[in-house]
Amino acid sequence: MNNNFIYILCLAFLGSVVGLVGGIVLLLKGKISQESSLHLISFAAGVMLSAAFLDLLPEAVNEGGEEIFLLSLIGMVGFFLAEDFLLHFHHHEEHSHKFKNVIPFLVLSDSVHNFIDGVAICAAYMADAKLGLLVAIATFAHEIPQEIGDFGVLLRAGLSKIKILLVNFFSACATFLGVFLTFYLYSKTQTFIGPLLGLATGMFIYIASADILPELVRAEKRDIRWHTAGFFTLGILLIFFLTKFVPD
Repeated sequence: MNNNFIYILCLAFLGSVVGLVGGIVLLLKGKISQESSLHLISFAAGVMLSAAFLDLLPEAVNEGGEEIFLLSLIGMVGFFLAEDFLLHFHHHEEHSHKFKNVIPFLVLSDSVHNFIDGVAICAAYMADAKLGLLVAIATFAHEIPQEIGDFGVLLRAGLSKIKILLVNFFSACATFLGVFLTFYLYSKTQTFIGPLLGLATGMFIYIASADILPELVRAEKRDIRWHTAGFFTLGILLIFFLTKFVPD
């Protein structure tokens, strides 16, 4: 088997399945997990935003030229529309306390998200191995707090802990479908790597902005705002350090 493909699968495993640790901690230590969720979200947003501007976007422009900026905008708007459509049902049902009706939309949203993560990880790695690692780290950082929220909703919907683990595991496996498809297409033609990186950049920018800004605005206590801002900055500095000082 191609060594590159094995490395990509390992990165996909890191960015998806290992990210389930956030939900698992919720099942075991719910209070601790919920209290740390805001800080993890802030850190993940910093990681994703930094990865988008310092790594993904420059590599995308290098691969595809200036039209990548338009594709990044399309990626950001497209992901917003897709997520807003799916999560509209989620939010509506959550307020009406009918959590069981949320499950299909939540699983579908997660699966699509994980599939796109797989595409992004594979495309990034094929452009540059270090970029693939950074993208995998960014998706992993985001998956942890996201899984905490998803596991919480499924718990309130009445699912057993075993069913919750199985549902989220199979949803995480959609990441590998994204990897397989992207790797197969890459074996046929390499011209689509730049556009894919441009779309991934838009997705990362959207996720980072949508996650961090609302949480900072809603935080009522000033010390919590300082905490979230600090973790957000820490995420940015981590990617900056890895980008500038870790050799290719």
